[in-house]
Amino acid sequence: MDCSLMDFDSILTLLKKNSLYTGLLHVYSSGLDDYVSPLEILFDAIFDLADEAEGIHAERRSDGTPKSKFEQYGYKALLYLKYCFEGKSFPKGSAIAPEERVQSLRQELFTLLLTETASPPRPSANTPNPPVSQGIRSLSYPYLRALILIDAQAFLDCLAIVFDDPVAQFLENAIENQLAVDYAPDMLLEREHSDESGLEISRPNNDGKLPNRQRIIDTLSSLIMVDVSSDIMSSFRHSDSKKQLMLLSIKAKDAFLDFLPKYLKLGVVQTSASLTTEVFKRMCSKSGSSESEIVSLLQALPRSSYELDEVLRTIEQAKSTRGSLFLHKAGVSMTLDRPEMSIQCQHHFNRSIDCYLIDSDEEFRKGVFAYVMKECSSGNSNEASSSSTYFQGIVLRRLPELIKLDAVHAAELVGEMYVGRLNMIISSLEKLDSGRVAYSFLDAVISGKLSKIDTVASQELLANLTSNHHQKYLTLMAHFQPDRVYQYLSTNQGYRLKDALELCQKRKIADASAYLLERMGDVSGALQLMLQTLDTRLVTLRNIFLENDAKNKSFASRRAFNSKLSTLQNDVTEKEKSSLKSILSAVLDLCERNKNDHVTLDNERGPLLWFHVLDRLVNAKGMLRDPKDSSQHLSASISTMLSELLLMTMQRMMPNVSLYDLLHKITKDHARSDLGEFREMLVSMLKTYSSELDVCSNAVDVMYHDISHMSIEKKRLKVQGSLVQECPDRMTNHAVVTITPSGKWETVNQGSHSFGAPSDSRRISARHAASVLRNQRRKHSSAMKRGVRGGYGGGNGGKLSLMTAFEGESSMMDCDHHLVGCLSDAQHVGGFY
Repeated sequence: MDCSLMDFDSILTLLKKNSLYTGLLHVYSSGLDDYVSPLEILFDAIFDLADEAEGIHAERRSDGTPKSKFEQYGYKALLYLKYCFEGKSFPKGSAIAPEERVQSLRQELFTLLLTETASPPRPSANTPNPPVSQGIRSLSYPYLRALILIDAQAFLDCLAIVFDDPVAQFLENAIENQLAVDYAPDMLLEREHSDESGLEISRPNNDGKLPNRQRIIDTLSSLIMVDVSSDIMSSFRHSDSKKQLMLLSIKAKDAFLDFLPKYLKLGVVQTSASLTTEVFKRMCSKSGSSESEIVSLLQALPRSSYELDEVLRTIEQAKSTRGSLFLHKAGVSMTLDRPEMSIQCQHHFNRSIDCYLIDSDEEFRKGVFAYVMKECSSGNSNEASSSSTYFQGIVLRRLPELIKLDAVHAAELVGEMYVGRLNMIISSLEKLDSGRVAYSFLDAVISGKLSKIDTVASQELLANLTSNHHQKYLTLMAHFQPDRVYQYLSTNQGYRLKDALELCQKRKIADASAYLLERMGDVSGALQLMLQTLDTRLVTLRNIFLENDAKNKSFASRRAFNSKLSTLQNDVTEKEKSSLKSILSAVLDLCERNKNDHVTLDNERGPLLWFHVLDRLVNAKGMLRDPKDSSQHLSASISTMLSELLLMTMQRMMPNVSLYDLLHKITKDHARSDLGEFREMLVSMLKTYSSELDVCSNAVDVMYHDISHMSIEKKRLKVQGSLVQECPDRMTNHAVVTITPSGKWETVNQGSHSFGAPSDSRRISARHAASVLRNQRRKHSSAMKRGVRGGYGGGNGGKLSLMTAFEGESSMMDCDHHLVGCLSDAQHVGGFY
């Protein structure tokens, strides 16, 4: 229906009488362009219903469906506000035009909502003499109170539509850029009409701007964050709704505290310190609230907007490590330059380290090193220097925990701050965790891990390590990582040989013991020890093969197969194979280091050590002969392992043992053995030597190709000429010739630095020499056409090679001086000179 054609008096009376508020809202807004009056009428009905038994006191349904008329009218008012704030007509949802009308409409609605005193009840047919205001209507800001009691969350969602609209314009306020103070209701009322608020709430603005957001938040805070249920209860006739009002009050507080953080982060509103603390309490207790949200809010708020101790206590109870870290860092900054608060400063610093260490992210935990370095190294004033000293003491006490986190960065920290106390630090670390902490620290320094990230700190620490420290490191390594001892001994010299040998023999570290015996001159003893260890490892591997074979047969008989057990067997086997190859590699290293220090049995110098290893591996097949009842798979496994060891040995022997000696050893000492046992070894060896021969042959071919190319290039340089426009009639022999860009000929005698210097040497005409050279070229060309091979020498009197001007006029180029050099016989056939 076209509302403009209606009889408004009759239709409005009809709608009011029958409580048809949706139609009433539509008629007013569409026909009269009045959005506020129908809302006031709807609020009058809400106020009347709030004081009835079925109003605010009635228990609400859990699914949120309105149960009473109070709820129905209340949600209708909220829906109407939502449509208007979004710029839509109610109830159709069509856009309100023009856009400027949306802005003025928002202003009108906010003016109504922020009205401190409700309008007197309108007379109606049922109540010609309305009673005196009571209930919600008698309280301050009745419209806001009614919407909060209906559904605070839905009402705040409506406000968020306007707050988040980038087009919306709000009145600026002098306090917008300042921190808010605690607002009691009486303080708020005093500010209602003050000039400093920047807004007179009761009067609409003529410039179309919306009320100040800060003032809106302050008003809502005064209504929601106080115990409003007592005021409402005192105004109502019914006394049995206290429980319901308390529930509504709690829900309203939670909704308001959830509403605030977004705008606090944006900086458009500010709250009192006590309210900010309540916001953090809500964020910490709310399910689904993330730690990053807490930290981002802390970073956005100015430090003076909250009580640090109160907020810190709340966040620590919620176990928010990164929020606690932020506040403890703030506490350090606040108390750093205040000597009377040094104890609090140290407490915050120590707790900051705790927050780093208990975080779940490993990379974040490592940030403690940068923080500690920054705090301990900063300090320009005397107070800061004193705090830095305290900090260093705290870090020293927490050093074991830092080493467990990352030994390399902890060592860097020691290198920067505690080099002078290195011995004391190592001694104290030895007592912790059976020495593992000390080992981790020494390993970070001595193994070179620290030098990769900080060369200076590494050099400082290494320079302060003594032989006792190196020996302690070796002792701890033999206890925790015996497999690394051989590698350490072979690459370092900072240990005592005798003590190291005793330690390795005590710990039964064969490869390291053999290496130390070798260094002490007992090469034979070292080799014997290594070969015995090799035999032991071979037998151990054979037993593992037998055990796995027996288990596989058992599973096959029961038709069952356990994949996890199979994987475990393979892991054990591969680990033993790797250990066996490591021992063999150490044996071959020993042979390679001492390949020229021993003689053969025939008193001829030769590779005796290599042959000892080869004999041991060849004879190992008989020692590892499998039982008759073993499977074919077991025999193949043992044979394959021995072949791998033999191949590994041959690859190391070939660069050090001649082919003749190797073949002689096989054919003489192992003549009775089947050739098939050495087939793979011999084929590999011959292939290697064949490859080496191919490499040498190809190298020779490349060399000849380069020599030929160099010869051709030299011939080309001999016969090439220079374009000459002008030259002197006579010149000295063995002169240095320079051609100018214009083609002029200039000469300098060898031993003289002036052009055209006279000489007693035989002179020759340059033009005559050019003519002779030209005739010689023609003769050579004719001889080549007749098939006569060979060359000829230069002319009898000519000692130069050049191109005359009339032979190359078209090829003249404008270039700088061209130095020809010392003239020599013309030559047209290449060769080695």
